[in-house]
Amino acid sequence: MKRTALFLCLLLCLNSFGQSQINKTVSIPFTLLGSGHILIKAKINDIEGNFIFDTGAGLNLLTKKFADNINDLKKTDGFYTGHRATGEQIVADFWDTKSFEIGNQKLNAEKFTVLDMDFPVDGLISLLPFRNIPITIDYKNKALILETEKSVKELAKKGISLPIQVSDELGKALDIATYVKLDDKLVVQMNLDSGAGFNVFRFNSRYMESLGIDPSKTEMKHQKSDFKPTEGNNYYYTNLSKINAQSNTKISASDFKATFIEGLIYEAIGSINWLGDKITIDIQNRNMIINN
Repeated sequence: MKRTALFLCLLLCLNSFGQSQINKTVSIPFTLLGSGHILIKAKINDIEGNFIFDTGAGLNLLTKKFADNINDLKKTDGFYTGHRATGEQIVADFWDTKSFEIGNQKLNAEKFTVLDMDFPVDGLISLLPFRNIPITIDYKNKALILETEKSVKELAKKGISLPIQVSDELGKALDIATYVKLDDKLVVQMNLDSGAGFNVFRFNSRYMESLGIDPSKTEMKHQKSDFKPTEGNNYYYTNLSKINAQSNTKISASDFKATFIEGLIYEAIGSINWLGDKITIDIQNRNMIINN
């Protein structure tokens, strides 16, 4: 009996370890910038800063200028090797925090990478803190809403469910994607990136031929990397007539500007605002719920 009780206790502790528990919905106001970026207040070890909520960031990030003002940041022995969407390799060290708070809601302490760069905000908040908490982006009311199991079920009754694919790289980086259809011809997987701002649609240049786009007759610019000036990519600018979610044609946009990029590491990456005014991301159930 004692062994059984001990095992059950240990199992319960393991299941709850690292998970933030939300007993009721929490609404966190944000500032919607003209570019479509979501600016939120967050506290790292009780020091408040301004952060972009970025579903495409993969990692949580602090600028060095902001990190220098935070006490008790502890550098770990771990690191992560990743790539920007345009292919540049980035090697990031990790720093442990003692506390992380968004709005007035305290969540689990998070790992952050620190980057020494000139950035207009103090860093980026990725989807990592919300691995176990469904989160809604409400563009109309300018709020992030931390959802409960009950509230998600209510949203699902009224909204459109959209399957998402989750890239969870050993708990270090987290991204989401879904399949979309272009001009009723081509189905590609699009990484969903609130950090792109509004109405940004980027595709790998390999798809230009399939869509009947002639690169020699398309506006092209070579852009140098902000991180590695010796590297760069060719960008092709054109228009497409339609994009829609593969699983539901009601989720769509038409007559939009599209960019095709040589060396893009994804099939596609784009904004999420076109999906709807109220978007719930449920990582655990690999689902997104769209309400308008």
